[in-house]
Amino acid sequence: MVLVDSRPKRKKYDKGHIPTAINIPDTFFDKEKDKLPAEKDKLLVFYCEGPTCKLSHKSAWKAVELGYTNVKIFSDGYPAWVKFVGPETAAASPAATQVKAGAEEGSIDIEYFQETLAGNPEAFYLIDVRDADEFANGTIKGAQNIPVDQLEDEISSLPSDKPIVFICGTGARSGESFYMVQDVRPELKNVYYVDAEMKVNKDGTFTLTKPAGM
Repeated sequence: MVLVDSRPKRKKYDKGHIPTAINIPDTFFDKEKDKLPAEKDKLLVFYCEGPTCKLSHKSAWKAVELGYTNVKIFSDGYPAWVKFVGPETAAASPAATQVKAGAEEGSIDIEYFQETLAGNPEAFYLIDVRDADEFANGTIKGAQNIPVDQLEDEISSLPSDKPIVFICGTGARSGESFYMVQDVRPELKNVYYVDAEMKVNKDGTFTLTKPAGM
């Protein structure tokens, strides 16, 4: 499932949202629709500010027009989530999903990364920075391909609504990508890379091996 918050980013989403939800404000749906998954049969659940708010309904209809076949609306929206977990818990939800860092600067803890993907594959914005031919031979499910030699031109458009994790075959190019973001867009803080040898199959299954000495 992909949970989509259709409310304005700074006014609503940044002040509190349901954990794991990505933000695609209905006003900017056409500009940010690339955040939606490539699989047209993926379950999409849109929500906004409750039954009197039309944003989620409008966005859901736009998704249907794009060809998505499994689109739902959580009509009670964010207020129902706040009521369910309580105001204090709701306010703390973004912090509760804090990424566990690895030993090297910018790296993500490998066990945490694998466990999180297994239970919530939409938790990260995965970017595979290998070349297109390597990507075509198999990548982690949900990852998008931006080869490292093309990344600099794309950094300004990277999303900030959930952690970005760079992956490659060894940790070399993914690490380079992390530092490139620090140089070009230092205000983007929630960025990590997988510092491990990655072997991935056509079906998206993968194994990670820590570098020697880790």
